[in-house]
Amino acid sequence: MAVEKVSRVLVAVHQKTRDQFLKKLQRLGVMHVTQTESATPDSRQVGSDSRRVIQAIETLTPRAKKKKGSGGRRLLSRKEYDELTESYNHDSTVERLGSLIREQAELESRVKAVEADVRRLEPWAGLAHAPVEMYGLKTVTVSFGGFTGNEDLEAARDALRDGPGAIEVVGQSGGEVRVFVAAIPESAEQVGRTLAQHHFEVVDLRNVKGRPRDVLAGLTRDAAVAEARLAAIAVELEELSSNLPGLKVAADALTNKEARQATAASLARTESVSLIHGWVRTRDLGRLDKLVTESGAAAMTEVEPAPGEEQPVALVNRPLFRPFEMVLELFSMPLPTELDPTWLIAPFFGVFFALCLTDAGYGVIVVVLTYVFMRKMGMNNKLLGIILIGAIITIPAGALVGGWFGDIPDRLGVGWLQVFKNKLMWFDPVKDPMKFFVISIALGYLQMITGIAFEIADCLRVRNYGDGLLGQLPWFVSLNALTARVVLAKSLPAWGSTALIILVLASVAAIVVFTQRSRPTALSQTLWFALLLAFLLYVGAKFHWLPAGFALAKWAFWTVFLGMFGHAVASLLRTRKFAPVPVAFGLAAAVALVLYFVGILPAWVPSLVGVLFFLLSPSNATVLAKFLWGGYALYGATGYIGVVLSYIRLMALGMCTGGVAVAINVIAWMLLPVPIVGIGAAIIVLIVGHTYNIAVNVLGAFVHSLRLQYVEFFPRFYAGGGERFVPFREANQFVSVK
Repeated sequence: MAVEKVSRVLVAVHQKTRDQFLKKLQRLGVMHVTQTESATPDSRQVGSDSRRVIQAIETLTPRAKKKKGSGGRRLLSRKEYDELTESYNHDSTVERLGSLIREQAELESRVKAVEADVRRLEPWAGLAHAPVEMYGLKTVTVSFGGFTGNEDLEAARDALRDGPGAIEVVGQSGGEVRVFVAAIPESAEQVGRTLAQHHFEVVDLRNVKGRPRDVLAGLTRDAAVAEARLAAIAVELEELSSNLPGLKVAADALTNKEARQATAASLARTESVSLIHGWVRTRDLGRLDKLVTESGAAAMTEVEPAPGEEQPVALVNRPLFRPFEMVLELFSMPLPTELDPTWLIAPFFGVFFALCLTDAGYGVIVVVLTYVFMRKMGMNNKLLGIILIGAIITIPAGALVGGWFGDIPDRLGVGWLQVFKNKLMWFDPVKDPMKFFVISIALGYLQMITGIAFEIADCLRVRNYGDGLLGQLPWFVSLNALTARVVLAKSLPAWGSTALIILVLASVAAIVVFTQRSRPTALSQTLWFALLLAFLLYVGAKFHWLPAGFALAKWAFWTVFLGMFGHAVASLLRTRKFAPVPVAFGLAAAVALVLYFVGILPAWVPSLVGVLFFLLSPSNATVLAKFLWGGYALYGATGYIGVVLSYIRLMALGMCTGGVAVAINVIAWMLLPVPIVGIGAAIIVLIVGHTYNIAVNVLGAFVHSLRLQYVEFFPRFYAGGGERFVPFREANQFVSVK
């Protein structure tokens, strides 16, 4: 399917009505606006207002009560949307919210600081005096600290017994003993060293200006006041959450307004007119023209694109295929001259996703969850649309291999359930993995061949017959003929096998000769193709690949040989380039050919000398390099084997999903006999295990299916590099306007 046609347009609008026109153009949503080199950017900063409102929504949403209008997308009519946009004042709500959030942060910080001070002072609640007063004593030096245990405390007391210092226990916190130490000033350093030897850790209490118990009481009161205020703020924030519906409308309105401002800043303009350059889908030209006409102060004209300017690419697909446009959007949009492969990607992607997941029970769960998410996030969500389609296909795919949450039907032992599963089951991938292997390989081959066929069709569509018929068709024919010969070897009639081998040999000759081609050498390359094909048919007969009658192809070989000899001689006479070497080889070839026909020389001598003469003649001056590239391309056929084998990941992921599901069931059934808690533990294992398995394998199914498109499928035909058609339209994140 070709990409949609678009037209280059220029709309001139009066400066006084520009903003109003842009608003209507944005609502119409049909024009891809492009910036112009002569545009003068507006100095205004856009984006800050909408960010503030969106941040307010994100802040209030978790605090909102579950009630209508507080969550999800709200559906509004255009009239309701415009009225709310004009009447609702979001500034007061946002400012009040900001004030409350700042106050809340300050209070929470204060509460944490109070809690830290309480933890620090609680062990010292037994002090009868304020630490700051005790530090100020002139006759005694006081220090506070702790020992890690009573053993260190007693050892320190023994060391200071009858000495210059005394230790008094104040309290105990955990395993630490809190003490204060009094020493005469002259011996303070000696006492400090003695304490350090017994793991004494000093605690600085110089900032504690009252008795610790009094300070703790004050801290408790401060904490209570802060907690009460925090509770009041939480209530007020919950009340503010009732403004969420209005804030959501304001957020979308501001976002769209800022988009209009940014677009206006990019327009070329004079003192009286703004020029809007852009692209419109051809089918939407009438709608845009109607808008321009109704606006009065605007005019529209179609213009020719500038030299080298590429049009943006607009994709148009049926609703079933539309989600898979995301595959191209994540990679690269097609060029305007390319076909849109979305419809071709969709069936392969869906089947690959299903084979990776391969569990009907998982498919049912994913379908239900995805549909629920789409109801909340929008039915046009492309990612969820891809997962939904893949999950739907997973249900029959899983049923064919007997996957229903692993082997749950067999473990439950319910007769009718087992019969139902077995009737739908085609094969067990554990007992018969080769079927899964063959399915994966067959799908890989089918997608690869489809890509080549798609490229042939695209080349013929744009009349690039050389690439289509000489570049891609030989590969298509050779791969299919060779595959059919291998797969159907035992059931093919003799004539069918012969026809397939001839097709393979003809395709090989075409690949070698025509991989690189040009008009000046067209006749030469055609003769080379006929010569090589006749030679391959003769060799095929000699090796018994073809019936013995094809040995007569040697006469076709000599006929073409003589034609090429005449063509080479004619090119020498036409160009008058009688270089000694080509002339010598030409004479030698003529003599060798005569001697071969009279039975003196073997066939390879005139063939070799003649080929060298042909390559040295002016008409074949560049064909040797082309043949070398053709031979290299033929060697690249081994890459197709790697491409097909890459699809084995479908089998690997599918069997991994089933294997992990069965393992989860085994663990759950092992827990069932455990007394009292067995059933509950088994249910938890089943729920948690299968939930994890679904999440991991849905992600794996999506990523690996995506990889197969990008790495294996797209190189067959897809160039990409186009610019996406993005119409200037309203972006409603929080509300839907009908």
